[in-house]
Amino acid sequence: MDSEFSATKSKSLPGRAKWATLLAFAVPLLLGSLLMSAAEWHPNEGEDLIGTEAPEFQGLQWVNSAPITLHGLRGKAVLLRFWLSGCPRCENSADALNYLYEKYGNQGLIVIGIHHPKSESTQDIKVVHDTANKLGFTFPVAQDLEWKTINSFWLGKVKRTYTSATFLIDKSGHICWLHDGGTLRMSGPDSAPFVSLKEKIASILSSAKH
Repeated sequence: MDSEFSATKSKSLPGRAKWATLLAFAVPLLLGSLLMSAAEWHPNEGEDLIGTEAPEFQGLQWVNSAPITLHGLRGKAVLLRFWLSGCPRCENSADALNYLYEKYGNQGLIVIGIHHPKSESTQDIKVVHDTANKLGFTFPVAQDLEWKTINSFWLGKVKRTYTSATFLIDKSGHICWLHDGGTLRMSGPDSAPFVSLKEKIASILSSAKH
C-alpha cells in the first residue's frame, strides 16, 4: 500500500511543479499589467479639470458633522465622492471609500461624501443619514439638495455620463485626480482607477505641506 501511494504521489509531483512554474511566471505578469494599467489610466471625461482650483462648497446640509469648508481644509488632502441613495454603483464603491478612510485618515486624508438626491424621498435628510450608516460611512456626509456643489464641481452645463464622480484635492486646494463616475472597484479587471487613486493619495500625503 505504501509503495502504491508513493508511486501515485511521485507521479503527481511533475504536474504540481508545472503549475508552480506557471504561477511563478503568471503572477508577476499580472501584477505588472495591473501596475502599468494604473499608471496609464485616465478618466474618459473631465481630465481638463485636473490642475484647476476646486470650487468652494455651496448650499450643503451637513448630516453627521459640523459644517466644513474647503478653504478650512487647505494643507490637507481631500477625497470627495458625489453619491446618492439607491445607486448600485455608489453602493459598490462604498468599500473603497471606507478602506481609504481607514487606511489614510490618520495620516491626514479627509474623506467627504456629498449626496445629490434624484428623487423626492432621498431629499429627506434622515434617508441620507440612514443610508450613509448602512454603507458604513463614518466620514463627514452632506446633502447637496439643490445640486449647487455638484454643478460647480462636475456638471455645470456639461452633459456627463455619470453624476457620481470622485475627486482628489491636493494640499493647495487643486483637483489633482478624478474618477468620472461609476463604480470605484478595489479589485478585478476594472481596479486600475482605484490603484491609481491609492498611489496618488500616498504621494500627496508624503509630500511637504504647501
